[in-house]
Amino acid sequence: MNPFDPMQENTQEPAGRSDPDTRDNRKTDGAEYTAPDGSHGLVYTPHAKGKKKRRAGKIAMVITVTAVAVSVGLCCVFATWMIATSIGFLMSLRDISVTVDTGEVGTSDGLHISDGTDGGTEQVLTPGGDGKDPTHPKDQIYTTPITATIDKLPPKRQDANADGKADVETDATGNVLTSAGENPLTVATVVARVADSVVEITTETVTQSGLLGQYVTGGAGSGVVIAREGFIVTNAHVIEGATSITVRMSDGTEFPARVVGTDARTDMAVLFINAGSYPLTVATLGSSFDLVVGEDILAIGNPLGSLGGTVTEGMVSATARQILVNNRNMTLLQISAPINPGNSGGGLFNLAGELVGIVNAKVASEEIEGLGFAIPVDTVYEVVSELIGYGYVRGRPALGFTVVDVTDVRTAARYFDSMNTGVYVYDNDHAAVQYGDLILSVDGKTVRSTADVTAYVSEKAVGDTVELTVYRANTHTNKWEKKTLTVTVVEDKP
Repeated sequence: MNPFDPMQENTQEPAGRSDPDTRDNRKTDGAEYTAPDGSHGLVYTPHAKGKKKRRAGKIAMVITVTAVAVSVGLCCVFATWMIATSIGFLMSLRDISVTVDTGEVGTSDGLHISDGTDGGTEQVLTPGGDGKDPTHPKDQIYTTPITATIDKLPPKRQDANADGKADVETDATGNVLTSAGENPLTVATVVARVADSVVEITTETVTQSGLLGQYVTGGAGSGVVIAREGFIVTNAHVIEGATSITVRMSDGTEFPARVVGTDARTDMAVLFINAGSYPLTVATLGSSFDLVVGEDILAIGNPLGSLGGTVTEGMVSATARQILVNNRNMTLLQISAPINPGNSGGGLFNLAGELVGIVNAKVASEEIEGLGFAIPVDTVYEVVSELIGYGYVRGRPALGFTVVDVTDVRTAARYFDSMNTGVYVYDNDHAAVQYGDLILSVDGKTVRSTADVTAYVSEKAVGDTVELTVYRANTHTNKWEKKTLTVTVVEDKP
């Protein structure tokens, strides 16, 4: 019987909360004895006979301890210097792109914390208010413009059978039409038109360490100018935790940037720069709905954080690939164009010069090449519209508490005093659940990861209720108990 199958009655408690009286006791040095009255004890005998031997032993011990302390001290100083040097070097070259690997993305000790319109060629949004820029070292005052003008083209193709995919269309000679239409441009022409809309993004993050104190690390990525007022789209992971953000244009001109909004679920972020009279090149957003497998695309970005404006060519390998990124299910474009560290947030363009996606992920493996991913521009537009207008994406359902994946027993014991892996509740201030609850199912559907929880809840609407089956540790009896809880779905606000 599977103790974690909610459809079976569990008669076996999860392991891990053992009775303290049954724990092994460590034996002490010394000979055991039994007194006439039946009591037991230990007899301790000195390791050296005589005062001289004891004094010599103490002196030898002092000398040994002193030598070891000096050696350890020297090793710590050297190790600290090496760590500081290594961190500075590695962070200057760090891969800020999301890596889709074998489920180890975003892990720490085995703990995975999960916490527009198409009708025209131009859409005007009204963003939030103004304020003091927290990312600029000189504390410059920004005034956010009251409008953001984004060029978004409607889809060119239809979906007659309502399967969610664009109908295949051909030209007069029988060739399949792509999102670039009947007259695609040459690669050189596209690059000449759109390259200046792609920018380099550099970040600085102040980190506090008990060993090194406070130090600054750097990162790099890419972004695309999407509104003439100075709004730029990039990946949320590119600017996550940054205390200073700088945008560098293709001619080397730099501007400090402020964060307008971020959305971890889609890995999107919007920045604003006060470019003044600088002539911004703004990308025109196409339609990712029109993309077909096999059509040519161009990725433009800042690989390695130092090669801004790099162009790589490839094709669309899939238009709706389900990928798990940072323990979140995402529907992405799969592309064959080479993607490198620093490309994250860069533009994916079709041969009409239209932005069709934002690069955000790659598969990192020695055995794999040409397997990159990008966020479809239709998704980008919807999220960006919400971030600019409201600072977050409205209407998304959530449970209202944080869940975490525990993938090894050591982590379960460390964080939850348990010997069981699974999905645990990480909050302690929610009315229905408790810190350490082990979630078995949501509405009767078995839960194996936080991605399952997110997927099940995403099918609900704000105000709906869900039924959770959990195991909860009873601190009085030191046993686990199965419980059924009712939780109301709330709006997911950052």
